[in-house]
Amino acid sequence: MDVKENIIHQSLILFLKKGVKQVNMDEVASNLGISKKTLYIHFDNKQDLIHHCFQRHNQMFEEMINNSFSQPHNAIDELFAIDESVSLMMKKTNPYLLGELKRYYPNTWNLLEELKQKVLFNIMKNNLTSGIQQELYRSELDVDIITKFVISRTDTLVNDEIFPLTVYNFKDLLKENRIYHIRGIATPKGIKYLEKKINEQ
Repeated sequence: MDVKENIIHQSLILFLKKGVKQVNMDEVASNLGISKKTLYIHFDNKQDLIHHCFQRHNQMFEEMINNSFSQPHNAIDELFAIDESVSLMMKKTNPYLLGELKRYYPNTWNLLEELKQKVLFNIMKNNLTSGIQQELYRSELDVDIITKFVISRTDTLVNDEIFPLTVYNFKDLLKENRIYHIRGIATPKGIKYLEKKINEQ
């Protein structure tokens, strides 16, 4: 790992842990054991560093989701696996981070919005299509509309005014959202499988 990549990697861990507002470039340099001068050789300012960090975060998120599909799953299993991976990532994330990015670093926040609109949209659309083929989801579903419903609910889950992560456990939010979603789209076969999954947990 070269110097720039190491800075991005270590800084991302720091930002996820402490948020972006309270961490300054002095703390980043101290945490890495390098001089601020070295930081500014690779990044114009804190905003530039944060942007690079969350570009890397998006890549890691995509890799994590792809790894969730490495074992054979049906469509319902896929949703459980995705939520488990997302939950593990959010467990390492400062509860104020998303709100800080949205308020103070809108360009970086837009990276997360792009991830949601492109990556999550395709994942959910493919999941619905697979579930219909597997007769776990109802065949008459409008895949495009339901996918947009799912994405819009994602906005709600990360809205710190509705569900502040200082109050709500993100894993519980994902679980309730997942069950709510599956019950709304599942066939009797799908409901039966969902109940089996819930009872196994």
